[in-house]
Amino acid sequence: MLTTDSIIALSILSLLFLIGVAYNDNSNTIAQIQEGHARIFKTIPLANLVPKDVNTAGENITVSRPAVTQKQQQQTSEIVAAIIPYIMPSQQDLKSRQEHPVTGLKASQQDLKSRQEHPVTGLKASQQDLKSRQEHPVTGLKASQQDLKSRQEQPLAGFNTKGTINSLISTPRDKWIATGNWSMNANNGALTFFQTNMTWFNKSGNATHTHEFLNFRPTEGRITIQPGNTISLKGIMDVGTNHRVVWKNVDSAISVNNGKTITISLNDKQTNSHFAGQPILGIVSLITRCSDVPLQAMEVLPSCGQS
Repeated sequence: MLTTDSIIALSILSLLFLIGVAYNDNSNTIAQIQEGHARIFKTIPLANLVPKDVNTAGENITVSRPAVTQKQQQQTSEIVAAIIPYIMPSQQDLKSRQEHPVTGLKASQQDLKSRQEHPVTGLKASQQDLKSRQEHPVTGLKASQQDLKSRQEQPLAGFNTKGTINSLISTPRDKWIATGNWSMNANNGALTFFQTNMTWFNKSGNATHTHEFLNFRPTEGRITIQPGNTISLKGIMDVGTNHRVVWKNVDSAISVNNGKTITISLNDKQTNSHFAGQPILGIVSLITRCSDVPLQAMEVLPSCGQS
């Protein structure tokens, strides 16, 4: 026969089952309760629930439950009160937690909101920190916007360079030979001067005209001389014929190659194919680095005003 403590234990199990069903908010609550009771009591022999002298063969059986003392009721209430917080989190607690879709870890919504996950490394950083950093498009290294700005404003070495034009252009009707001079100066990342004057002769020498390249305006970044005395510029300039500007804002490119030669290219369509889509070539006679202000690492160069 079941003891009083056994009855209390069964009552607690039944109560916990009811709590679990209520917590899950299942639409089949009543059916689950009935099924739960059946599972709990199915394994208990009927003989254990009634006195031995009671006939269990009849259809109507009266079972007398053992009396439960007030102390036992108090113990049952204390056990249930201690278990409920562990199996039923408060609505406020559930609301304040959020489950990460990958790791399953819980974190407050405020904490998730204040963090941002890097798309590659997965590292967390505050939005303010991400906003203040900038990633280099090639190296991926981080640098503050202030640092990038201060580096961009540092003075750059300029240059003074000049030379001669010695070029040949072949057309279906004739060959044209050019002779002339060019010069180009830059200071602290900005082009300050560019000009080319040329006289062109046909192969037989019975025809001639002049061309002038002037007012070159770079369209890409700051200008400086690269290692090996190499300079590469893209921009627009005006083109003259016989000392009169005939084409304005022509897309152009200028390249000084290893401090030895110069190549000047013009947009063919914008110049009516006058130069037959061929570049103008020349020789470098002088190229020097210059700066009007002292540079890093105690470097002092001649002034860019000197030629």
